[in-house]
Amino acid sequence: MVAFVGAQVPGIIYQPKPSRYHVHVANGLSTLPLTVHCQSKDDDLGIHHLPNRGDEFQWNFKVNFWGTTLFWCRLERPDAYVAFETFWPESKNTWLRERCRNGTQGTCLWIAKDDGIYLFNFPANNDELIHKWIF
Repeated sequence: MVAFVGAQVPGIIYQPKPSRYHVHVANGLSTLPLTVHCQSKDDDLGIHHLPNRGDEFQWNFKVNFWGTTLFWCRLERPDAYVAFETFWPESKNTWLRERCRNGTQGTCLWIAKDDGIYLFNFPANNDELIHKWIF
């Protein structure tokens, strides 16, 4: 039996999961106010009114011991809404973790824009449209 303790495979860079995550929900609407209600199974983060472009609601947390931490939000503007998960556990897929990696920190930046909800992709340095508004 051969053991590779601390071995590194050439070409593969190991990036551990951040221990703490920061989630931001920002109003990027051109003129409309935004209402945000976020929660998890254990925590209701309350209803927050973001009347102006650039206003944001944010929170941070550590992933629970079992790796099952899940947050979701409902965003509303006067004429539309959308509800979606803002943070979810990833054991095999790293889609969210890759986009929310801001250096060694986990930072998920969700932005409500006129055509939908975007997630800022830190490595690519751009916003990605993830959800469309429901009218």
